[in-house]
Amino acid sequence: MKTGWLWLFPGIGALLLVIAIGIQIARISAEARMTLIEGSIVDLEDGCPTVSFMTLDGTLGEYYSSTCSTPPSFDIGERVALYYDPQSPERAHIDSFGQNWLGSLIVGGIGSVFLAIGLLFVLPPLFAKRRAAELRVSGTAVQAEVVDVELNGSLSINGRNPYRIVAQWLNPQTNKLHVFRSENLWFDPGPYINESLVTVMIDPSNPKRYSMDTRFLPELVD
Repeated sequence: MKTGWLWLFPGIGALLLVIAIGIQIARISAEARMTLIEGSIVDLEDGCPTVSFMTLDGTLGEYYSSTCSTPPSFDIGERVALYYDPQSPERAHIDSFGQNWLGSLIVGGIGSVFLAIGLLFVLPPLFAKRRAAELRVSGTAVQAEVVDVELNGSLSINGRNPYRIVAQWLNPQTNKLHVFRSENLWFDPGPYINESLVTVMIDPSNPKRYSMDTRFLPELVD
């Protein structure tokens, strides 16, 4: 089963976070060239405030905000702080938390969800491969008894759950029983398990850190 497309999730998430940060950088940069004054809310059409203000040179201006809310965040007649561009008075925005941060928080929040979900899927296999490579060099091989082939109900992609081989090993030094599970397998490995024992590479100082050798299984063609 192809899982490379899962990288789209962290990719989209990272992109949305960059956009959210960019929105704030652009706002702060624009405010450095603007003038802060006070205006008055004169309309609240569909929760979108309209601000009337007087520029420093005495020109009357109006700003129509595209950031709306239900119920409205302001009241008609309410005085609000407003940034406007002296060179282009129509370029303005209300200086409030909602007006300054709502857009970037929504974009950043969606981005964070995509990033978290994506990393939840793509990082564990990468860590598993790295751990397996390390243990092949520095680990100790033990022969564990295959006791089950189970579906991993905690992971589902496109409505499918992966399989895992379950094996157990009794540590003769401690007389403790260790249960090992293979990496996620996107096919039923049961018909290809011809031996009752499977090799597991363990960290001798911490047997909970292990990697089951499943190279005896056929390679799945995507």
